[in-house]
Amino acid sequence: MKNTKQILIIDDSNTALLLMEFALKEAGFDAVVASSVKEGIVEIGKTKPDLILLDLSMPDMSGYDFLKMKPELKIENVPVIVVSAYDSVESIEMTRQLGAVDFIAKPIRLDDLMKRIRLVFG
Repeated sequence: MKNTKQILIIDDSNTALLLMEFALKEAGFDAVVASSVKEGIVEIGKTKPDLILLDLSMPDMSGYDFLKMKPELKIENVPVIVVSAYDSVESIEMTRQLGAVDFIAKPIRLDDLMKRIRLVFG
């Protein structure tokens, strides 16, 4: 079943990108990948995603930096699910304060990822 929802994945891990991209496409979503925040910003400029999956720890610019930039990117209404190994209470709380709608700890369980994505889309 084809879904018209576009999901942008921003993660510097090729393994995580490939895994999430494959799972999303299998579920019928339109998945777009970016291996850095800068690449993610370029993709957002091309087409506004319906959801963003975001890693926190990346070179050059972190996921925290990206969350702080949402207003200037004019994507403050686009939900962001953080997908990160940095799952301390402080990290989770900080991402929520910066506007993330959910937090998924790595390693990713694909069934959990899909369940949470469906919750965001209602």
